Formats: sequence, C-alpha cells, structure tokens
Amino acid sequence: MAELPESADRDILEGRTILAVKKIREAQGCSLHQAVDLYHQRYGELHPEPDAARETPRPRMLRFERDGSLVALEGLQDSQKPES
Repeated sequence: MAELPESADRDILEGRTILAVKKIREAQGCSLHQAVDLYHQRYGELHPEPDAARETPRPRMLRFERDGSLVALEGLQDSQKPES
C-alpha cells in the first residue's frame, strides 16, 4: 500500500471517510476513484476481519412456537433439526 499520512489513518479509524479520502487524494495526487479504492484497501488493513466472519454462515431455522413467540435456531446440522 502506498504511504499515507498518519492523519488519514486516524480519520479512517474514527469514521471520517470524506476527510480520509481527501487526505489520500492530496497525498497521492490521484483521482477520486483511485482515492476511494485506496481508502477501502487501507480500511481493510486497519480493520481486519475476525476469523469467525470469514467462515461460511451456518443454516438458520426460524420457528413459531404455540404461544406465538419466534425462535431462531442457528448453526444446526441436518441431523440436529427438530421435527416440524
């Protein structure tokens, strides 16, 4: 990744997207489109995705109970699903 000013990283971390993109454009002398691409790349470096978020989502089953409440059963294998 191209060298960015520390203030751009602070803006990214604190959610000031427009200011961060502006600083990236000034530092790199690039187009808005390129600055947004660099912003997204740097955002990913500063906010790494936890391993759990990378996993394939497990199946979810929603079921209405007799009393009218809704129950969400998450991550069940086919063999664990309750009978309807």
